[in-house]
Amino acid sequence: MMWRPLAVAIAVMVPVPGALIRHFQPPACVRCAGHRGVTLRTTVGDSVVAVANGEVDFVGEVGGTLYVVQRLAPTIRVTYGHLATVSTRLGVRLSAGEPLGEAGETTYLSVRVGETHVEPLR
Repeated sequence: MMWRPLAVAIAVMVPVPGALIRHFQPPACVRCAGHRGVTLRTTVGDSVVAVANGEVDFVGEVGGTLYVVQRLAPTIRVTYGHLATVSTRLGVRLSAGEPLGEAGETTYLSVRVGETHVEPLR
């Protein structure tokens, strides 16, 4: 796994091997269109791991797509999406590198500080 700095100055792992196929595109306003994270082309079934230490805040489907949200600090959340399976549950404290599910054909990663989405792979 590669280590890259997170935009909020903490070191995190890329959650799964894959090529970057869609970059972060911040929206012009809160409800405007944009891509609030990055999308990686991944191999179905590859392990998706926690990028840092933190507690699982949400596990479930949104619009038919599986997501896990991990809270790293009171105002910092990481979202992992487009998952094929989930192997964690709400309230679990994950360590960096610990598996949380399996990748689909793509894997989505976003980081939110407060209510602002930031570039996750800066």
